Amino acid sequence: MLGSMEYWVCAGGANVDVQGITSAGLLPGTSNPGTVRQTAGGVARNVADHLARLGEEVLLFALVGEDAEGEWLRQTTAQSGVATNGMVRVPGGRTGRYLAIRAADGELLAAISDMAVNEAWTEQMVEDGVKRLQHASGLFLDANLPQPVIRRFVEEGKRLGKPVAADPVSVKKAERWRGLLNGVKLIVIGTDELEVLTGKPAASADGAEAAARLLLNEGVEQVMVLCGENGLYLCRQTESLWLPQPDCSLRETAKDAFAAGVLAALGKTESLAEQAAFGVAVAERAAASLPLDHEALRQRTAAYAAQARDAVGRE
Repeated sequence: MLGSMEYWVCAGGANVDVQGITSAGLLPGTSNPGTVRQTAGGVARNVADHLARLGEEVLLFALVGEDAEGEWLRQTTAQSGVATNGMVRVPGGRTGRYLAIRAADGELLAAISDMAVNEAWTEQMVEDGVKRLQHASGLFLDANLPQPVIRRFVEEGKRLGKPVAADPVSVKKAERWRGLLNGVKLIVIGTDELEVLTGKPAASADGAEAAARLLLNEGVEQVMVLCGENGLYLCRQTESLWLPQPDCSLRETAKDAFAAGVLAALGKTESLAEQAAFGVAVAERAAASLPLDHEALRQRTAAYAAQARDAVGRE
């Protein structure tokens, strides 16, 4: 239950992640030794989970099935403090599942995404979510939502003057954001998804800068591009800067943790560098399975921000 009048609304994917990690090189066509573990996943669910662990109040809207996995997912998500009354059971539906096979070092080798439940949004479900935006401090949407659902949430968020954050999720789903970015406060995006949304190459530093500017021209206020070894590129109409590569790779769940950190910082600082630095601190601790201790986060944020200032000074 939400204890204040302001809270983040997160809407999008919530699913069960099954991860198989090989203990040696993968041999196709046969059984491989390793470990298998189940975790709670889904971009919107992960962002909501991290926001709650950071002390933010959060309401999650997502669809689950009428099955044991859906109930497990609701209970697991609630443990971090997320309000889960927006996690709706779809009659006859099957909770989304993400099956990944990884090498011993964590590299993704193959994956299967079973997310049909995310297409089962009804008009009533959407309107129930939209009604909760009046007292929200902000809105986070991922592209696991059908495009008409994204459009309705974005329109209402903009009408109410709420900051809207967009996540493209993947190369395949990024297209759902086309035509809907005008008025979006923030997008956190990888170079592959950036290429899909702009139709321009973004693998190089120059390409990422040019493609990000196209998103600004479409009406996005802040763009944060995750450029792998090149670091982070941040921009708005009045400024742009590069930050060094963090200590962890901002992919998959670490990317979700980064996004949550940036969202938590949005209302506390206008500085792009400080917002990103806090996101990096959250992502690094989450990737190492460390608690989101506020003092540790403060120290790492300050250290990364100083590292970023040094990098800028050397240019």
